[in-house]
Amino acid sequence: MGTDMSGFLEYRAAQGGREAAWSTAHDLSSLNDIRNYDAFGCLFGVRNYANFRPLAANRGLPADASATVTARFAQLTEWYGEDGFHGTTWITWAEVKAVDWDELAEKTDSRLHQYRQTPDGLRMTGKASWSPAFAEAVGLETGEHRNWPEGSQWLVGDTL
Repeated sequence: MGTDMSGFLEYRAAQGGREAAWSTAHDLSSLNDIRNYDAFGCLFGVRNYANFRPLAANRGLPADASATVTARFAQLTEWYGEDGFHGTTWITWAEVKAVDWDELAEKTDSRLHQYRQTPDGLRMTGKASWSPAFAEAVGLETGEHRNWPEGSQWLVGDTL
């Protein structure tokens, strides 16, 4: 079963010297049409196979979230229960702007990275923790995993 991310962009603007309540600007579901586990891991520590230092893991639901977000969270909790969530959290735009996108992960990503040769050079075609074709080529039993030295390469058919 895969993991999806749901959330909202919110904003607040001071009015008359007072800080305003949060208002919902956009539901993120329209922006999140693929499961990008590297992004989930980097931002929120969810499905963090690439071993990034998460920016905003498990902060919980903000006490001052907008009525829209609070209602959606209550709906999801009713549907899936508290255990259906991998990490309720939030992040500010200032934190996203301050990210060093060149920062290295805390340790090597141990997933199999798959590439195909194209006229323009190698093109990544996917990442997976398990590949039946790879396992057969290197003699692994079903479900068996090994920690190969970083940079190890195998050519299986036309996939590197």
